Amino acid sequence: MAADKSRWKKKTELDSAALQALEAAWRDWAAEDGLPRRARFDPMHFPDLLPWMILSELTDRPNEKPPYDMYFRYIGTEFARYFNAQSVTRMHLSEVGQPYADRWFAIGDAVKKALGPCYFTGAPLGTGYEYITLEMLALPLAREDGKIGFILCSFARTEELLL
Repeated sequence: MAADKSRWKKKTELDSAALQALEAAWRDWAAEDGLPRRARFDPMHFPDLLPWMILSELTDRPNEKPPYDMYFRYIGTEFARYFNAQSVTRMHLSEVGQPYADRWFAIGDAVKKALGPCYFTGAPLGTGYEYITLEMLALPLAREDGKIGFILCSFARTEELLL
């Protein structure tokens, strides 16, 4: 039976040193704040990961699936390239369509439930880059009221591209 590549698979630990450093920073902020505020995160402190990051804001916009939506505030250049997502910045996830909405709402649901770091592995879907394996660190960030309001996802390639 072929593996289902339409969903991200949960992982128990990260392999990427860069993702581990981002998680360590998040945990330092959490030690001071509880759920770290979005203002704590400065993407310029993680220049190697910046092209591989996406930042979505949770919005009170019910749709077919969950009672919320995810508004893409930032899409890194490498993520945009490998996920064919150049036009997704400033869109809601529900506007992206299937099967992508289900795939990414599952990440949002996991992070909202954990209120902490979540790890996943998977590949771009339907872009021609399905042979790339990535690991993902998904982190919740709070609004000023202390409630989860953002999800930061950062990726690292776990294998080299075969050109």
